[in-house]
Amino acid sequence: MPSSDERAKQAGRVTLIGLVWNVFLTAIKLWIGIWGNSTALMADAVHSLSDFATDIAVLAGLKIAQKPVDATHHYGHGKFETLSAIFISISLFTVGLGLLWTGCKTIYLILHGYTVSTPEIWTMVAAFISILVKEGLYNYTIKAGRKYESQALIANAWHHRSDALSSIGVFIGISGAIFLGKNWIVLDPIAAILVSFFILKASYSTARISLSELTEASLTQEVNQMILNTVKSVKGVFYPHNLKTRKIGNTIAIDLHIKVKPSLSIVEAHDIATETENKLKEIYGKQTFISIHVEPLGSKK
Repeated sequence: MPSSDERAKQAGRVTLIGLVWNVFLTAIKLWIGIWGNSTALMADAVHSLSDFATDIAVLAGLKIAQKPVDATHHYGHGKFETLSAIFISISLFTVGLGLLWTGCKTIYLILHGYTVSTPEIWTMVAAFISILVKEGLYNYTIKAGRKYESQALIANAWHHRSDALSSIGVFIGISGAIFLGKNWIVLDPIAAILVSFFILKASYSTARISLSELTEASLTQEVNQMILNTVKSVKGVFYPHNLKTRKIGNTIAIDLHIKVKPSLSIVEAHDIATETENKLKEIYGKQTFISIHVEPLGSKK
């Protein structure tokens, strides 16, 4: 696992690349949307602008989370990264609701005789470019998020994909208006409604994981069992129990009890506990918070 500094550096680099592209896409889609007579593309530009805001939130979260343990944060600042993921989830949810509302409203207006001007061909090209760029940013960011175990990066990746899905809806709507005539302009809001459901689902998934971390949910049963098996493999350790685990940003905390032979000296028992801690850190990283309580074998605790 990369060091904390290396992880923060690479995660920040990934986010900065996304930020630059979001600024570029916002400017291009807004300009072409105004020039090409496409309200859908202008709305999509606003969506890209929201991605810019979440990039700033991720960078801030990563910066604070990188700060070391201090007198008021004994377990570091990793929760700030989780908080930035929550912020992104809320942003995603807002975007999804906005698309759903706009799509339903537009269908209502079209059915009641509302007419819109046919957009220029360049608006379709801009939407297609946005799809390619944002899907590329999604794949780039999601891989980095999984590699560096950053929930904030993963959430931000889904924000990139939400923009790609939004652009697909815009592309379909513009294409329908240009090639099939104004009677098919309803394809745009229909596609937007379908896209909104994907975005709402993504916001729920990222929020659920982040809220679990904030509420001190334990790690999965599989991970907890791996921890117990690792501890059991240490010579001199008997009956590891009372295991408590939780996630803190990109690291984890492990608290457990072990039993050792009562005939051992304090130094020997301490050495076994230290060996157990080192073995766990080899697997879960040097930054892992580990607390081991030693009990004499045969006690009823």
